[in-house]
Amino acid sequence: MLRQRNFVPECGLTGTLTWTNTRTAARVGSIGFESQLDRESGRVRLHYTTTRQSGDTHQSDYWIQLETTPQPLGGRRWWFLCPKLGIRAATLYLPPGALLFASRKAHRLGYRSQRETPQDRALSRAFKLRHRIGADGGIGDPIAKPKGMRWVTFDREMDRICGAEAICDANLAAFARKLGLRV
Repeated sequence: MLRQRNFVPECGLTGTLTWTNTRTAARVGSIGFESQLDRESGRVRLHYTTTRQSGDTHQSDYWIQLETTPQPLGGRRWWFLCPKLGIRAATLYLPPGALLFASRKAHRLGYRSQRETPQDRALSRAFKLRHRIGADGGIGDPIAKPKGMRWVTFDREMDRICGAEAICDANLAAFARKLGLRV
């Protein structure tokens, strides 16, 4: 909201942010806001309605505090203060079922990589390493040395890829044994 100039220091602004479905052009959500900022702090008021899966609606209308920190090369960085925890946050979230915008920590939101199983992480690493040297095939497919890459570098990258793929192979073998298959 700050980057889009919805909040301007020493200027009170009001407005509405609207989200539309790009296919149907139907309005899917909107949030009204009002800002009151000085040079180093401020607050923003949000008002919106959320609808739960049961069909119940909830009206929300509250203020969120803002503060700044000085930057090494001048200027100031603006932060939201999480309404639940009071900590600085660059972004506030409203996940499904929540009634209040708050920080990731307050809503206990994790990153996708934090929810990956060790097997998924091993697969992601293997494909990431393959992609780094330009290979498009699957695990175990041959990889041609990219033009211009030194053999020493290629051998080092191939050792990393082989190590990551060995972990994937071991995970696959363990899964096959769980199913009662002979490996």
